[in-house]
Amino acid sequence: MALKMKDLVRLTGVPKSTILYYIKEGLLPEPQKPKPNVHLYDERFVERIAFIRYLQTHFHSSIEQIRTVMQRDDFDPEHPYASLVGAIDTLMAPAGERRYGREAFCEKAGIDCATLSEWIEEGLIFERDGGLSDTELEMARILQRLESVGHLDLAYAYRDCARDLVRLEAQAARLAQGADSRKRDRTIRSLLDATLLLKPYILNLTLYDAYQKDRR
Repeated sequence: MALKMKDLVRLTGVPKSTILYYIKEGLLPEPQKPKPNVHLYDERFVERIAFIRYLQTHFHSSIEQIRTVMQRDDFDPEHPYASLVGAIDTLMAPAGERRYGREAFCEKAGIDCATLSEWIEEGLIFERDGGLSDTELEMARILQRLESVGHLDLAYAYRDCARDLVRLEAQAARLAQGADSRKRDRTIRSLLDATLLLKPYILNLTLYDAYQKDRR
């Protein structure tokens, strides 16, 4: 079914200016133009826009990152969420952040390079895309504060929990890869929702509930 721009805006909740920007940046194909000043869009635009918004909202992806994902040889526009499995490294790379080598990072963070190397080796700080970003700088300062009050063990506990969780998530993802393409796309979308939304919700609210009970 052919849609006019007003229909696309109504169905997606995305402003016309944003949709035109997505087209300009190559995230959406050009519309059909059967007549001068008549632009028509098919229903696939609705799903593609929802996918773009999903990446922006839950992965905080930049336009450049989304374009890179969509231009990958293994990207399937009919099953976009399943295509994300091979593109997680692109989505998780810090977007628009300053990058530091180890020596510059240590100077900025006020730590020695031996400490940084230990934290990286222990899985408390991560070098991504060959470097360290402002995100890692913030995490290093948190680790310093934890260490100064004698509770760096919390960071190690979080790391261990994360490793246990990722084993379960990876096992579920491997099982999903064996399903047919349509079911695989739905399954991967569900697993992404669980990882990005349900996991922090349960973890944070469980902690909040425990703290509330301790105060009673």
